[in-house]
Amino acid sequence: AGLSADPAAKPAAAPAARVPTTPAPIGGGGLPTTTPPSPAAAARSPGKGDPFAEPAEPRLPMGGSPEDKLEFFRGILKQKTETLARARALYAEREGEVTQLKAALEKARKEGGGAGVAAPSAQDEQRLKLAQAKVASLEAELAASEADRKDLTRALAEVEAELPRLTEELQAERESRGAMAEELVGAKEALGLAQDRVAELASGKSEAQGALEAVQEQYQATLADVERLTAERDAQALNISQLETALAEARGAMGALESESDWSRSSLEEAHAHAKVMEGERDAARRQLAVVEDGLKTLQTQVTELERSLALKDADAVGLRAALTARTAEAAELPALRSALEARAAEAVRIQTRVRELEAEVAQAREAARAEVEAAEVRARMAESELASLREVLEAAEVEQVSLRDRMESDAAALGEAVQEAEGRVHEAEAKAAALEAQLAELTARSGAAESEREAHQQQLAAVERKLATTQAERVGFSARVSMLETAAGQREAELQRQLALVAKAQEELSLERARREAVEAEMADARVQAAEAEGRAEALSAGHDDQREELNSLQEQLEAARAEADKVDRLQQRVKMVEGALEASESKRRIAEAQAARVKDLDAKLAAEQGSRGELDARLAEASAALEAEQGARAALEAQLEEARAALEAEQAARQALEAKLAAAPAPGVAAVPSDVVAERDQLKADVASMKRKLMAAEAALESAASTKAKVARLEAQLKALK
Repeated sequence: AGLSADPAAKPAAAPAARVPTTPAPIGGGGLPTTTPPSPAAAARSPGKGDPFAEPAEPRLPMGGSPEDKLEFFRGILKQKTETLARARALYAEREGEVTQLKAALEKARKEGGGAGVAAPSAQDEQRLKLAQAKVASLEAELAASEADRKDLTRALAEVEAELPRLTEELQAERESRGAMAEELVGAKEALGLAQDRVAELASGKSEAQGALEAVQEQYQATLADVERLTAERDAQALNISQLETALAEARGAMGALESESDWSRSSLEEAHAHAKVMEGERDAARRQLAVVEDGLKTLQTQVTELERSLALKDADAVGLRAALTARTAEAAELPALRSALEARAAEAVRIQTRVRELEAEVAQAREAARAEVEAAEVRARMAESELASLREVLEAAEVEQVSLRDRMESDAAALGEAVQEAEGRVHEAEAKAAALEAQLAELTARSGAAESEREAHQQQLAAVERKLATTQAERVGFSARVSMLETAAGQREAELQRQLALVAKAQEELSLERARREAVEAEMADARVQAAEAEGRAEALSAGHDDQREELNSLQEQLEAARAEADKVDRLQQRVKMVEGALEASESKRRIAEAQAARVKDLDAKLAAEQGSRGELDARLAEASAALEAEQGARAALEAQLEEARAALEAEQAARQALEAKLAAAPAPGVAAVPSDVVAERDQLKADVASMKRKLMAAEAALESAASTKAKVARLEAQLKALK
């Protein structure tokens, strides 16, 4: 019946359908064709603001206390809660409107079908189809919003489940930071002790340098003494050459004396023979005198007899008187011969006495020379034994110096390699620190970037882990090297003291040798005096040439002893040269010790730099903790945003249901008036859904950033445990 109605009614119905303000009662009970907009619709209408709009969040105060930060986060949470409550109220209102619209639409459909109204026009059917298509699209969007809401609810549950564990990890990280701060205090104290030890070593080194300078001064004095002794040795060599020439002259004189003594001996033998002949003649003369005296007696008796017979024998008396005169002349010559013989005998006795005296003097000189030679031999043996002991001591000292030099060279090489390695590591650590600083700056600047930046941050954290491990190993190595250097410095100081003691002992022995040399020089002077006396005696002697040869032999022995003393002086000079070598070795050791002390200072500076880098790492850890707290605040904000999104989703669902109710309750002629509000609400819903999706993506990015921050915190905790 509705299809066969008057065609004139169609033009009348069409204008009525285009007029949105004309009421069209349906089935006696009427609903207005235009529904007044609700407060939610007014809020969603174009030209209005975002229902989720909220004032700008205040910035987190820098350097605030944890209580201030907590109050700040509480204020933000309160603001988010108010926004959520407002959004929930709006969503409930929209949902009520949609329900009313659906109920009105359903009622209108039922009334239209029961009254048997005429079939709607093609335009109304088209509008109805468009409205149904819009409703279907809105239902699809509602289903998508429902799925998003479920995903957001699940993500929110996961985030809420992660909150206690993250809180515990944050507390553990704070405790580990406190322990690390205590360890840093202990390390600083240990570093102070090490610096005090280095200062003590430096003072000991300065004292050793002072002692070494004193030893060098003594060495210069010893060198001057050695030069003086060398000059004296040259003078002694000249004196010895002069003595040798004098000895050659004395030997020539002794040859002349020997020839003279041979001539004197032959003359003495001739004198002895002549004396013997004279003694024989004297004996013969004495015998003759006795015979003559006997003859005189007989002659006296005969004279008396002849006097008696003088008259008788005058011729015999004259002959006898002539013979008596001759005999008387011969008797007058006998006293002169006797005095000459007595003078010759006295001279022989005097010569024999002089010979005995010379023999006694030669024996005394031989005994004195023998005693002096024995004493010189004893002194030479003692000097040789002392020289051997000193040579052994010097050889042992040289061996020790060589071993010490080798050990010090090896230590110096090892220290040089260690210093080079430490310098390389320090440069690497500096480069890594610079890279880490750049990376951390980039990390702080790009904390909200995408997955690629997060991977770069993970690589940077791996580099931080390697640097921390390397720094820890280097710190342990530096501490071990510092202890080794302290031990080596103590050993070198002990070696230096021992070398100084050896040098002092050598100087004492050198002074003793100098005193012995002076004594030997005095003995040589005495020997020269004795040689001069012996030469005088040789010139004065005219007999006892064998004894003089023995005395010359003793003088030659003394000359050989003087040469031995000169050789001893040469050996002393060699020993002084060895002492000079030992002093040079000690000087080189001192230089090596100074170089090692400088290296110790460099290592201390590097250790201080490492401590500074460790402080920087601590500061970076503090920054990471602050970043973690900021991430937690952002996480709370994201949770609030998730709540807002959930409330907004619920509001969207309510609005959709209200829209469906409106569409269901709207009459056929008023279908053309519904799409204006529906389109506006749909556009607003689409904008809200897009904003919710953007917020959801931001929430996912924040969750990923929180996960990366959590991984960073876990790595930092592991590093802190390793540092413990």
